[in-house]
Amino acid sequence: MSYRIIEKFVSIDGEGPLAGELAVFIRFEGCNLRCSWCDTKYSWDSSVVAEKLTAQAIYDYIKETGINHVTL
Repeated sequence: MSYRIIEKFVSIDGEGPLAGELAVFIRFEGCNLRCSWCDTKYSWDSSVVAEKLTAQAIYDYIKETGINHVTL
């Protein structure tokens, strides 16, 4: 099984109890929650170019960064 990933990157977490800490962000295509505060509304549209990754490939990317905090 593969997942459609809109973005994967390392950045500083901007909210929650770990705000200010480095985090690995994995953004999936097609979230159906439609939160008013969402900063990734472009991922709702299935016409956005996405990278297909397996769960193992996502895990490997996260491990390569050496960062323990992950936001999916």
